[in-house]
Amino acid sequence: MRSFIKLVVTALLSTIFFSTAYGIINLTPESEQEPNIYYFGFTDTFVFTFIYTFPVYIVVGIIFSYLIDMMANKMQTTKVYVSKLAMYSLVGVIPALAFYFLFTGIELDYRLLFYFFALGIFASNTFYHVLLLINRILNE
Repeated sequence: MRSFIKLVVTALLSTIFFSTAYGIINLTPESEQEPNIYYFGFTDTFVFTFIYTFPVYIVVGIIFSYLIDMMANKMQTTKVYVSKLAMYSLVGVIPALAFYFLFTGIELDYRLLFYFFALGIFASNTFYHVLLLINRILNE
């Protein structure tokens, strides 16, 4: 049960970090804004990103974190960090594909697909590194 609570806290903190980073990245400076066009500010982007990513972190992050830990425990490797980093990166592509097809339909735009893949990998690695930080704090 403690492991589940740790993963929920990891999901919450990861969502906060990811939403903050995404909010900063997508800011449009006032000097580049055109008149009579609404631009999302940091808070708007943060809230919308939080609303969309928190359920994904809760469901996908927790389920795949358990699976990755089970797979990593069975592997005979000394490079546990690199192995888990690769697995979390691959898992990040799954929700990225889901969001891509949810927002674009079946159109295939490779630049946009790459953008979604990059966001998915960034989000999953955020989860992994927050989990590592929490494990370090709890000395596990």
